[in-house]
Amino acid sequence: MLGAMLDMNNVYMPNAKRLQTDKVELYTIADFLNEEECESVIALICGQNQPSTLSSYEPDAGFRTSRTCNLRGLGGAAMQAIDDRICKMLGIDPSYSESIQGQYYEVGQQFKAHTDYFEANEIGLHGGRMGQRTFTFMIYLNDVEDGGETEFVRLGVKFKPRRGMAVVWNSLYADGRPNENTMHHAHPVLKGHKAIITKWFRSFSEKESAPRMLTKEANEFIPNYTVTGFEKSRLPSPLFEKIQKFYHENKNVQHDEHVQGNFIFNAESRKPSSSTLVELSDALRQEIHDTLKPLMEAWCGRTLEPTFVYGIRIYQDKAVLKPHRDRLETHIISAILNVDQVVREDWPLVIDDNYYREHHVLMKPGEMLFFEGGRLQHGRPIALEGSVFANIFCHFKPTDYIPRR
Repeated sequence: MLGAMLDMNNVYMPNAKRLQTDKVELYTIADFLNEEECESVIALICGQNQPSTLSSYEPDAGFRTSRTCNLRGLGGAAMQAIDDRICKMLGIDPSYSESIQGQYYEVGQQFKAHTDYFEANEIGLHGGRMGQRTFTFMIYLNDVEDGGETEFVRLGVKFKPRRGMAVVWNSLYADGRPNENTMHHAHPVLKGHKAIITKWFRSFSEKESAPRMLTKEANEFIPNYTVTGFEKSRLPSPLFEKIQKFYHENKNVQHDEHVQGNFIFNAESRKPSSSTLVELSDALRQEIHDTLKPLMEAWCGRTLEPTFVYGIRIYQDKAVLKPHRDRLETHIISAILNVDQVVREDWPLVIDDNYYREHHVLMKPGEMLFFEGGRLQHGRPIALEGSVFANIFCHFKPTDYIPRR
């Protein structure tokens, strides 16, 4: 049975390294999960695992000797967040996926050479509504002391388990036929243990009214220029002093702001516009760009072209900034400069990193955040509790950047 034909131009995973071969689409992503996430998932697996099974009869009793745990419904919000992140990283709707499985290998245990797609004699039994398997997203949860490598036997490539590293591959050719080059062997553990999680994707949705398979928007195909995607630091003192002086001298001439798309609204009235704006002088805009440009170039490793400096935006009480990605054409590498705040509660910027992990970032006056604004979703979805929260947005784009069309 053929699987879904996926155009690889519609698959982009930040921080992924593709194996240089035309025989298979195979990637590795270092540190997709952090140490804390790995340890928590290992604990779940150890508490629930059972002897692993096979898709069809195999006379060799030692063919697969690991233990397996179906993680559906386990681990609460933390495990669901990992599941969601895997789907977002690949850009495939969750309804085209199976639940995550955990596997645990002790010394001597292995899974001999096999493929993840369903063989001709298995598809009728296991294909069901969802059909053939497409992508495998496998993550090592620990460093194995010795052994436990994953070998793609027809490619001559072995991966040594490294905590948090994902190995991702498409089990199908571009025309939807199963790719025999994806045959792989989980070698016996020689010392220690090995824990992994695996999520498989399918050709069809489990839903009768199937959503679109591929979910990524154009902004998510902007190259990632840094590993994490954002970094907080302090604004150079001379520039911050000038900005503060200008702000205090001109905040009495602020005017109502109306942001296209109604990204800012009042949480109580639900009406757009819960912010005002203090326009910057041309000289101060230029100084902000000139000061930040070399700092941001050092951070992202690219030569940058200034595109826009926004005025001083002053959010009002109960303001919400909807999560969004910035302009695809111009707002690629950005900075937020925190100018002033009078708040009853901290007001975090909620931002994804390049692994689709969510962060809540707090900023005080004089601090700034560099971030990949074009590709990373960010916003302030929690209503502001305070009378003033003022900041400046500064945007650049790499000189070699070409927007995806």
